[in-house]
Amino acid sequence: LFAGNGLGGILLLALLAIGAVLLWRAMTRRQTQAPVQFAGMREQTSVMPAPPAGSVSPVGTAGALPAGFDAAGFLRAAKTNFVKLQLANDAGEIDEIREFTTEEMFEALKADALERAPGVQHTEVTGLDADLLELATEDGKHWASVRFSGMVRETASGAPAGFEEVWNLVKPVDGSSGWLLAGIQQMH
Repeated sequence: LFAGNGLGGILLLALLAIGAVLLWRAMTRRQTQAPVQFAGMREQTSVMPAPPAGSVSPVGTAGALPAGFDAAGFLRAAKTNFVKLQLANDAGEIDEIREFTTEEMFEALKADALERAPGVQHTEVTGLDADLLELATEDGKHWASVRFSGMVRETASGAPAGFEEVWNLVKPVDGSSGWLLAGIQQMH
């Protein structure tokens, strides 16, 4: 490295050191500024791919929704289920989580819950908004993407922090089950 080229070797070493410092700072910044996420999911990715790039704003036109679809009722139920899943996940109530999720999502959440000690996690939803981003039917299933945002408190004495995430929900067209959580994307 330094053989016959002292100044070049020192410059290379200095560049490597600067690169290491920048990489370390970027990684620690990402950890400290991570948004609040679904009870313990932290940096995990969703089970289902993210919604298409063009669907970043809520469904706004009446023509975009199927006839008879009660968007307001759907979003009320989605918000209720959001809070119920937070509580069930905090408490490690695996059977309750199963009722609201696809099998793939259940396995991911179950693994997370089993890794934690009971009572370690606390999530208090102090403010919650929901927007329907997309509603589609494909391969015999209805798919909905709902953006949740608001404030949560992760410790009993902590200050509320903002969060934003998209939940992907699926329901069979034949109505054989209700809406199930199929994936979660963190909005950074």
